[in-house]
Amino acid sequence: MKKQIILPDIVKQEIDDNHFYFVNGNFFPGVTTILDEAAPTAYSLKKWLLNNTQESADDILAETSAFGTKLHDAYEQLLRGKELSLTTEYKTPKEKKHIASFYEWYRIFNPTALQPEQVVASLKYKYAGTLDLACRINGRLSIIDFKTGSGIYYSHHLQVLAYKRAYEEMYHVRVKDLYILRTGTKHKSGYEFKKIEGKFSSFKNVYRTYLDLHEGKIPDPPLVNSYPDVISLQLEKGKNENA
Repeated sequence: MKKQIILPDIVKQEIDDNHFYFVNGNFFPGVTTILDEAAPTAYSLKKWLLNNTQESADDILAETSAFGTKLHDAYEQLLRGKELSLTTEYKTPKEKKHIASFYEWYRIFNPTALQPEQVVASLKYKYAGTLDLACRINGRLSIIDFKTGSGIYYSHHLQVLAYKRAYEEMYHVRVKDLYILRTGTKHKSGYEFKKIEGKFSSFKNVYRTYLDLHEGKIPDPPLVNSYPDVISLQLEKGKNENA
């Protein structure tokens, strides 16, 4: 008899450009948050940081993050059957290059049973995240993470391993293959499509380090300040006129 799937209630919140997850009412750290704090930093990234001031590095990273977010949004729209304009919405040569390479990858590999932007969580290990795409390639259930940066790092491997475990736990299935798709590269195809191997224990070890950094427990969720939608210094008519 097929086991009944009861999905957890996952609420994803955007706070100060970061993702936060509440699963069945409990705060769970996100996969990228865990990795950003506790995963080893790639040597090439360490070298780059040493060669830049903190201010310039922050500016470049913010710009890179904004570009990646915009391209991820584009890929999600395409996967959901929407049409993109390369003359008004994505008109820079860099944006066009990435989107064209994504189109080429899709044409070659023809993924089916598309599930873009899937929010997943592990109740057993108490973490959550948003995977870019679950699909089938040649009939095999696969998870794919999209990258728009200059390389594929160890932390990216850990990221898809974490998504795999959470997805399998939620849907009671076995994911066959893990991939990272890096678009806009110098490869002849215009993209890099790398199959990822590894064990979940590698992510679990990093998660333990993350917890150690927070006194052995999941930290409290961030405080959310409430601000008005509109603010103005314009004085009300007649107010303080005789002050």
